[in-house]
Amino acid sequence: MKYNYDHRSSRHEDTRNYKQEAQDLIKGLGSSQLYTLYEIVVNKLKHSNSETRDKELKAVQAVIEKVYGIDRDRLRSIYRGYKSSMAAEATPASGYNPLLRKKKG
Repeated sequence: MKYNYDHRSSRHEDTRNYKQEAQDLIKGLGSSQLYTLYEIVVNKLKHSNSETRDKELKAVQAVIEKVYGIDRDRLRSIYRGYKSSMAAEATPASGYNPLLRKKKG
């Protein structure tokens, strides 16, 4: 007996509003938290994800990029990554070097 399952093919219609969900997600976040979230999103987008997960991540990325008053250069550097290992591993103490003065005497 031969079964014909062609008529039973189900197609999932995605009716979620990813942009609205992303806006709700970032609503109460401060600027430093937005940069951290953007860095997480960019790193997750580099991995293999499901189609739904990619849509969610891209929506969050787009909403963060359109936030008023956000530093676009900082977002670009997060997206592109650090150019050198020195920049990637820098800490605030790395920039502080006391002056070497000659001893009198």
